[in-house]
Formats: sequence, C-alpha cells, structure tokens
Amino acid sequence: MRTRIIAIVLAGLLAVQGCAAGRPAPTGHPPTTGRPVVLDARIPGWETSAWLAEGAFCVRAARAGGKHEEGKENESLFCDPAPSALDTVGSPLLPAKPLPYPAPLDPQSREIILVGAVRGAVTSVSVTMFGQTATAAVHPLPATGGRQVGAYAVWLPRGDAESDGMNLADITAVVGRDAAGQIVAQLN
Repeated sequence: MRTRIIAIVLAGLLAVQGCAAGRPAPTGHPPTTGRPVVLDARIPGWETSAWLAEGAFCVRAARAGGKHEEGKENESLFCDPAPSALDTVGSPLLPAKPLPYPAPLDPQSREIILVGAVRGAVTSVSVTMFGQTATAAVHPLPATGGRQVGAYAVWLPRGDAESDGMNLADITAVVGRDAAGQIVAQLN
C-alpha cells in the first residue's frame, strides 16, 4: 500500500512538472490544443477535465470555482502519451480502455473515475467492470488537422483485489455508439 501511495505522489509530482511521460516541464500546464474540456463534475467542488497537449492526452482533477483549500490537495494532473490513432483522421475508434485516476475520490462511495479517449463519430461510451456498466457522453476535444477526437469519464465500483481498486483486465467491455445509438467501436 505504501509503495502505491509513493507511486501516486511521484506521478503527481511528475505531472505538475510536465507530462507523466517524463518530458521537460513547460511553464504552467502543458501546452494545449484549445481549451481543457470539463468531462465530469459529479463530486461537489471538483471538476475533471481533459485536453490534447503536444502528443499527450491530459486529465486534470481540480477544485472548482477557485475553492482551493490550504493544506489539502487541490489539483491532480496526469499527461500520458496520446494513442497514435488519435493523430489521424479515420473511422470511429476506441484506441484503448479508459484509465483510472485517483482524484477526485468520492469519499461517500467505493467508486473510481475512469477516463478514456475516442476518435471519430462516437457520441457515447459504455464501460463494463465487475459486472456493472456505466455510460457517458463523449465530449469533443479541440483538435487540429480535421481530426475528430473526444473524451469521456465514467464512475464504476472499485474492487478489493488491487491497491487502487482495479486492474485494466477488470474492464470486460468498452462500447462506443454513434448519435443513432448504433455500435461503431468496441473493445473486449
């Protein structure tokens, strides 16, 4: 457990200094393509947003409305290399399973937020984990070169097997649908 906490703190420090991939730190947040887009505001006082930044897919959980609290964590920022499929124009695609993020943590439940990206005309995504399915709308992200990229966030119950409550293998299905409700992409 202590190792996991140290890893989360280290990842957070790397994220504040630049992208989690270890790139040199730009001043402030990593450069964005457009503005960060709010994906979720379920936890009162917190917002989770995402954006593309020079080859990275960034996710930020921060206290909303300037409600920073002294002596408490007010922001978590994670930037991972963006899936290469997001760099091209193409048919609807779910390039990878959504990733879990440790913040914001909902103290009232045993759920974890998972955030993922899509390419093309995907308007909603359903994720199944531990036999439960959650569906979220896809929020378009600003992108260049005619690309259509979006992001989504779902909340699903955590398990007890892993220290962070889940493993990517626990996600048994990811299904992307278009505006007509037709399945246009999926991962198992």
